[in-house]
Amino acid sequence: MILTYFFLFLLIGLLYYRLALRFEIVDRPNSRSSHSKVTVRGGGIIFPIAALIWWGALEFQNTLMILGLVIVSVVSFWDDIQSLSRKVRFLMQFIAMSLAFYDLDLFSQVDWYFLPIFYFIALGIINAINFMDGINGISGLYGLVFFGSLLAVNTYLPIFQNELIQYEILALCVFLLFNLRKRALMFAGDVGSISLAYLIIYFLTRWYLEVGEWSIILFLLIYGVDVVMTMARRIRKGEKLSEPHRTHLYQILANEYKKSHVIVSIGYAALQALVNFIFFINTKNYPSPLISSLLLVGTGIAYFLFRNWISSKVNVKEP
Repeated sequence: MILTYFFLFLLIGLLYYRLALRFEIVDRPNSRSSHSKVTVRGGGIIFPIAALIWWGALEFQNTLMILGLVIVSVVSFWDDIQSLSRKVRFLMQFIAMSLAFYDLDLFSQVDWYFLPIFYFIALGIINAINFMDGINGISGLYGLVFFGSLLAVNTYLPIFQNELIQYEILALCVFLLFNLRKRALMFAGDVGSISLAYLIIYFLTRWYLEVGEWSIILFLLIYGVDVVMTMARRIRKGEKLSEPHRTHLYQILANEYKKSHVIVSIGYAALQALVNFIFFINTKNYPSPLISSLLLVGTGIAYFLFRNWISSKVNVKEP
């Protein structure tokens, strides 16, 4: 059965690749790009399709969550083809997350004054992961680590939809066949990164409602630290956060330091996998607030020192 779905997703990927080339759904390189060739955009459409297949095969479970996924996927795919206004994208993301939260019964399980925190974190994760597809393999491998780790957690905390996780892992493996290479054949696009972020938020929220531990956000530690530190640096420099850039550490490593995209992406994924194994898979006890805070601060300091060292090697100007 697993092989059947793998080849089904592979067929969908190949079909989309041909159609995208025909209809020119492509990403053309510019001065801020990390690629030099015209590349198919939107290959991450496999992720929501995999969830829809799961929904149909498992007798239409979690329909509201799937409806929200369809909304963000359609809007994001349209944005891949023709740019939409930021207000429209934000509104649709808000509606989609509301459907996911309603599916999880969030509104009756937390006090109303906590809801803005959930929306703020959710929309922050969506927009952070939307910028992740900056070098080959990073979004796919990071997603693979997330869902693979979640599958391991599910062995001692069986609250997640096991089949949906497996379907997404297969879809990610197929996507990586096109993306994890020196010259990528496809990028995830907004439809891939945002649908992936939506599912990540859904599972993290479900997990939190079950255990009540904020430390589960460490499942996104490595990339999260990169995003926050890069945003802080850009704010200090007076740059608009909405403008494209390539100043994430992984982009500097790949573009200025000339390290292989594949190696850099594997490095990020391996570090996150190590964190997940030590704090969530190898033990059923969650890190305390003190340990979580120390890990966040320590990772931030290590990131800062390493980035400055790399920047000095390649003459990247710092503020």
